[in-house]
Amino acid sequence: MTLRTLPAALVVATLAAAAPAVAQSGGQTAGQQGVHQQQMAQQASQQQMLQQQQVAQMDQTMQRLHRLEQQAGELSRSMAQRAGQAGAGELGARDQSMSRLCDSVATLAGDMTQTMDRIHQNLRDPALLQDREMQKDMDRLRLHVEDMAAPLEDALTTMNRIQDRLHQPGTGN
Repeated sequence: MTLRTLPAALVVATLAAAAPAVAQSGGQTAGQQGVHQQQMAQQASQQQMLQQQQVAQMDQTMQRLHRLEQQAGELSRSMAQRAGQAGAGELGARDQSMSRLCDSVATLAGDMTQTMDRIHQNLRDPALLQDREMQKDMDRLRLHVEDMAAPLEDALTTMNRIQDRLHQPGTGN
């Protein structure tokens, strides 16, 4: 072997020896990339499921608030009708007062429904979803509005009891 061919032979031998190691490390990198892609797909799937759950919860809350708004409106109309039948007496004044209170509760339920709808629209805005903190704050706001539906429902139940009590025999009506 001549001096000129010796370095070339060393390069070829070195490359031949290193090729399996390079191929193996390249395989690990491809495997790691596959695992990383799989993890990313799982995270995207979990995030999509979470968003679907949030949308379902918002839809349920909006339906609940809309139902409460309708109930309050019906109660208000009933009170106004009774006030008209009772005339200008004490019972009529109570019914008018209760009718106005029911109107306020119906307005509150309507405002809460609109708020939930706006939250829902904002949570669908891709620009807002890019800001993680904004998304968290919008979700907190959604939870707060959802939490307010139960006390509103309780208030309507109480107002129904008051209406019934006002019109029991012996109350002057």
